[in-house]
This record gives sequence, structure tokens and C-alpha cells, in this order.
Amino acid sequence: MPGSTIRPAADIELNDELIRLQKRSDSAWANLCAVQDRHGQPLQEGGWPPEGHEEWQAAWTVWGDRVDTVRAAISHWAGESGQRRIDIETRLKGEVRGGKDPQVWPEGE
Repeated sequence: MPGSTIRPAADIELNDELIRLQKRSDSAWANLCAVQDRHGQPLQEGGWPPEGHEEWQAAWTVWGDRVDTVRAAISHWAGESGQRRIDIETRLKGEVRGGKDPQVWPEGE
């Protein structure tokens, strides 16, 4: 964004909606991981039963939809607030994930 400057993470403003959406996205990721843990590797001998594929596909779709929603909200907030999108996303993930490295996927819980 022309004229924007890099700001310290502590100075990046978030809003409650972004936090809520990121938590929902991370929750959907944890659910997807749980489905995979429950069924094992899809290419294991015998593979997954059809209902395992269906459950995984449904969880994947929910997670993808939530990721798209939070990304759109971040982009919108960046435009409104004049902050860089990457700075918002990094601060948001760090905030929601309790200060853990925001570039690491949340662990399935």
C-alpha cells in the first residue's frame, strides 16, 4: 500500500470480529486434524471407508470457507484502517494463538 509504513506488532489494531473469525478458522482446522487422526492416513492399506472421505471433505470445506472469510475480513480491515494486510494477519494469528509463532498451524485440540 503506497505510503504505508511497517509498524511494530503491538501497534497493529485488531477488532473483535477479526479475532472471532480467526478463532473459528483455527477451530475448523483443529476439527480437520481430528478427522485425520481418527481415520489415519488416507493412503494406508485399506484406505478410508467412504464415510471417512465424506467426513474429511466436509471438514475441509468448512475450514476452507472460514479461511476465505477471515482473509476477506483482514483485507477489508486493512483498507479501512490503512494498515498492511500482512501485519494485521501476523498480529491476529499471534493474538489468537496465545503468542505462539503465527506462521505455525495451530495444533489440533
